[in-house]
Amino acid sequence: MFSGYKQTQSFLLDVMNAIDEYLERNESEDPTMANLNKWDQGDLRRLISAYLGLRFPMALALNKSDKETAAKFVVDIIDSLPIHGARIGVPLSAKIEMNFMKSNILSSNQHNQKSKNDVEKTEKVGNGVWNCLQSAMCLREPVLVFPVSDMESYMAYSSMDEYAVRDASLPSLGMIACLEASGGVTPTLWNHERKMYISGVSEPLRDVLIMKQGSTVDNVYAHLKKIGAVSGEFVRAEAACNIGE
Repeated sequence: MFSGYKQTQSFLLDVMNAIDEYLERNESEDPTMANLNKWDQGDLRRLISAYLGLRFPMALALNKSDKETAAKFVVDIIDSLPIHGARIGVPLSAKIEMNFMKSNILSSNQHNQKSKNDVEKTEKVGNGVWNCLQSAMCLREPVLVFPVSDMESYMAYSSMDEYAVRDASLPSLGMIACLEASGGVTPTLWNHERKMYISGVSEPLRDVLIMKQGSTVDNVYAHLKKIGAVSGEFVRAEAACNIGE
């Protein structure tokens, strides 16, 4: 029944095991697979819930957590997890995040030489959204691929330069200011003195592609081709893994 969703038997076994663990822990019932002939609509709903929870795990962004009236609800929600596919709850405040971003973006546009300490005195550091995104990625960790030109030095692939300095997804000056103010690290090719991205800096493992689980070498090549880093048809590839931090 699940073959149309391209799921493996091992994944579906994980789903059934999750159901059995739930039944044993909460309802002291026998394993589901031992009573298929007795299934009703409730069992089917439980199956779908377990399937969605494993296939599409969720991180909850618990907004307005800075309000006093929200404190108890935030604690109650986090204590009830995991439930219905929601695995992690991250408290945050959109207001604090927006004020933090406005403060740093305005100061960067006005070339105001505020120090990191000055910014922290005026606005709380907004890390809630960052923490929520990071938590979501950890629920289904991506495959990180580093295109390199040499398999010994791991130096950057020169044809990635254009993508690494001009792609629309790169953080702007305002976002760079937010990254620095919150203790983050700026992209490798960002020049602090000139306030712009510069090419020609080749460092080991400089660039990274974030691929979803199950991606193949063909998928990586197709992505490199899409961003203009390679051309022609795929012939062969060389790779290394577990090369350390």
